[in-house]
Amino acid sequence: MPFVADGRTLINHAYTHRFAIPAFNVCSLELARACVMAAELERAPVILQTYPGDLEQGSPKVLAAMIRALAEEASVPVMLHLDHGDGQERIVSCLRAGYSSVMFDGAALPLAENVRRTRELAAIAHAAGASLEAAAGSFGGGEGHDEDAVLTEPEVAAALRREGHADLIACSVGSRHGQASHLDLARLQAIAEATTAPLVLHGGSGIPAEELAAAAKLGVVKVNIGAALQRALLQVWRHEAGAAPQHYDIYTRAREVLIEVARDKLRIMGGSGRA
Repeated sequence: MPFVADGRTLINHAYTHRFAIPAFNVCSLELARACVMAAELERAPVILQTYPGDLEQGSPKVLAAMIRALAEEASVPVMLHLDHGDGQERIVSCLRAGYSSVMFDGAALPLAENVRRTRELAAIAHAAGASLEAAAGSFGGGEGHDEDAVLTEPEVAAALRREGHADLIACSVGSRHGQASHLDLARLQAIAEATTAPLVLHGGSGIPAEELAAAAKLGVVKVNIGAALQRALLQVWRHEAGAAPQHYDIYTRAREVLIEVARDKLRIMGGSGRA
């Protein structure tokens, strides 16, 4: 199936039909292929994304080419997103490489500055035929994010949507990077009503299944999943590498484990059968 070139098409489809899509952080063929295979087994669309740390393993051009090649051989829609984009240089480099979507994380900025820069970068992303995600709060937690969380106020999310022209709003309502957490569904509902726009959750690995399902009904279309994959992969390598006769056996076992992790998230979010 063709690669999803413009993330807005898949995002708006999920928003209209009220299901969410896991956005899996990947930095290698091993991770990316397992997530695509899981999506095919579930007949579900999937988002693969790269965090700035992932881009230290391969340039935007290299990772985009790999994921586009996987998408062209796949039977389900595959979208590519930049997670936690930290400025115009990185965002533009990803758009030039062919990313479907990019995030600008301006949550630490004063609101007026966050809105201004979001608007500028949204214009660049839209001119490139891609979508832009804005940050209306911060998520804290582990996995390289040690800052305290800042919960999203509905009016901040609304400003980034209406004045910043963001296509998706990442909202902090209790989830934390790399940690078990619970969602404030009342706050999420207030944000959904204020924005009437597709929403994003970060720290999705630790959110209970029933809360993820409820969030999708409130307009969450994208849920970031990183820690669940990382931990599963590391567990296989740590526990089985020593006894393996060759590395291919470890790749096979890791792929099996990663596929099951990814399938579970796809099912929970209501994406199965939506491709």
